[in-house]
Amino acid sequence: MEKRIIGLGIAGGFAAGIVSFAFARWQLAPLITDAVDYEEQRSHAAEALGGAHAHEHEVFSRAVQENVGSAVGTVAFGVIMGALFAVALAMVLASLRGRHASLSLVAASTAAAGFVSVAVVPFLAYPANPPGVGLSETAGDRTTAYLLMVAASLATAAAAVIVGLRLAQRIGGASAAAASIAGYLTVMTAVALALPAFREVPPGFPAELLADFRLSSLVGQALMWATLGAVTSVLLPRVLAPATTGAVRAGR
Repeated sequence: MEKRIIGLGIAGGFAAGIVSFAFARWQLAPLITDAVDYEEQRSHAAEALGGAHAHEHEVFSRAVQENVGSAVGTVAFGVIMGALFAVALAMVLASLRGRHASLSLVAASTAAAGFVSVAVVPFLAYPANPPGVGLSETAGDRTTAYLLMVAASLATAAAAVIVGLRLAQRIGGASAAAASIAGYLTVMTAVALALPAFREVPPGFPAELLADFRLSSLVGQALMWATLGAVTSVLLPRVLAPATTGAVRAGR
């Protein structure tokens, strides 16, 4: 059963990567171009004031980066997320073995939880930045802080699910879900306050461009997780129906 779920997750992640790339190429690429142009203008102005003229030659053209590089990276990320999602889904299904639950609903709920824990909560602490925002000296620290936020969010979400499933038998599903969500939010608020904050938007950077880039980045993540959840929700009952007879009932 686990192999089927992982295969389905990889396929769903591949589809999600394609959808995410299409959105990024349509919506994010123009914003990145505007940000790069702004950064180059600032760099040229600084060079003119300082009397220095440094010219960097790109190894790959911007067109290659926007099309080939972005496509490969986005689809690969979708496949990786799909595989990790499949592992989480298999663990959730194992914990629900013997209970009557809709496979489609479980898959959709797991995808929604993944979107919140992997994308939304880390985004609230460390929103995506376009080129030209952020100091090069703090790039390593910012990356480390973001990865710590993601890891903490995933670990806390997993713990919240485990605790919620155990509490559901004692206090009911609704109360257990509310307690788990409250605990998750409390822990993640503490983590966000403990990690360093970075406020490095350069003076004069277009506020509308920054807001559009951040919103589009989050929408792209939402599309990826929605596609992954939709593909899995539709196909999971068909893939696992023979193997889950009498264990987890597939919803129709």
